[in-house]
Amino acid sequence: MTASLSGNDLRKAEKRETIISGAIKAFEQEGYERASMDLVAELAGASKRTVYNYFYSKKDLLWAVVAELVAGQQEMGQIPYSKQESLESQLRRFVDAQIHFVTDPKRLSIIRLLTSIFLQNQELREDASQSDNCPPDPLIDWLKAAKKDKRLEMRDPELAAKVFRGMIEGTINLPALYGPQQTAEALKPIRDELVTLFMTRYRT
Repeated sequence: MTASLSGNDLRKAEKRETIISGAIKAFEQEGYERASMDLVAELAGASKRTVYNYFYSKKDLLWAVVAELVAGQQEMGQIPYSKQESLESQLRRFVDAQIHFVTDPKRLSIIRLLTSIFLQNQELREDASQSDNCPPDPLIDWLKAAKKDKRLEMRDPELAAKVFRGMIEGTINLPALYGPQQTAEALKPIRDELVTLFMTRYRT
């Protein structure tokens, strides 16, 4: 939400956020399958009719939760390539963007909730894997720029991005999902090691 919104648009945006928050609470309390739109409305402090004015179905609400989380991750992960800055420091910022999410209790709770939902529902899992729900990875453009600048050597930037994301997933994301809450400070040594390993492979 921004200050440029009109009063009416601002109220609509706030109501939408309230309904999404109600959906998250409903999914946490009852699970996705058992949660009802009635419960969402109750927890959002809105009428069922109001909820349906904003979202056609429970699945639409789920995708709204996913979209908000992804948008936040995308915003944090927009790291522009710099010729002057060291590659290591720029790559650390990509990892820091992910660390920010797994060390924020509210966001981590939502990530855990969505992970549980998708593990239990194959149809939703397949829908989520479709390209429309998977925005392009800004790391790919960054790697292409570093390759063009002859600071990294790789045949396939998209593959290299998958490798780097996979390293983050295995050492930071998954432990955060299934283990105790960690701090950003505690994860810095892992971050630095990931960047060192990646640079050892791809530095020119």
